[in-house]
Amino acid sequence: MSENKTVNTLLNIELPSSADNALKNLSDKPSLSIGTTLADLWYLVFGGITQLSEKKKIKYAHNLDVFRKELEASIKQIPEEKVIEPSIQVTAQALENSKYCIEEDELRRMFTSLICNSMNSDYSQYVHPSFAEIIKQMSVLDAKIIRLFKDKSGKFIRLPVCKYVLYILGSPSYIDIPDHIFLELADTDFRLCSQSLSSLSRLGMLTITYGKKLDTPNLYEKFTQHPAYEYAKENYPFANVKIIEGTVEATPLGKSFIDICISD
Repeated sequence: MSENKTVNTLLNIELPSSADNALKNLSDKPSLSIGTTLADLWYLVFGGITQLSEKKKIKYAHNLDVFRKELEASIKQIPEEKVIEPSIQVTAQALENSKYCIEEDELRRMFTSLICNSMNSDYSQYVHPSFAEIIKQMSVLDAKIIRLFKDKSGKFIRLPVCKYVLYILGSPSYIDIPDHIFLELADTDFRLCSQSLSSLSRLGMLTITYGKKLDTPNLYEKFTQHPAYEYAKENYPFANVKIIEGTVEATPLGKSFIDICISD
């Protein structure tokens, strides 16, 4: 019996031709058992999906096929001697959670990197089971922001953040405006960036610290030139607007997540 027929016999299911071919390809390298495990998990997660809208179904099927091809290509790039059996805990969760996110390129690629690195002996020990759930809870903007904390040289970096505080004239009282002002994505509404920072902090990915600033000269001047700062000065005439400088950086969990889930 050929290796391809063995795959179908082990699965004992009827698959669309595209999925069937994908499973055959995955089973060719590096071993039948590894391909079968991944194939079983893939079908378990995606095999029963139905869509009410035909248009939505076609779009979803396309994105699913893109995901399959990206995953297959990534796995083939792992040196054969370093390919290991996929962790069911990690891979099953990743495939399950990915079905809600595969229409978004940034998030789909994170799932691809997570599954691929979980099958690579060089990285598997750093894969945390929570990563699949973290990606599921991320927005595309979250994905863009977390990527910023590792530079092109592979070094993790801290980035500037601030908050605006209104000190009441003639009083020791002050009003703390809760938004994190983060300006590393110039074309994105700062309120959306503030929301993303809060969410990534909640997920344990980032640490935001105020009262401690980076030493780069003039790094915080842009915060005094931002429209939000001007708005606060114009609309709160009863107070002095001051800037509290801070830093934001990836946590140990966030650094591992970046290494595992974000491809270069």
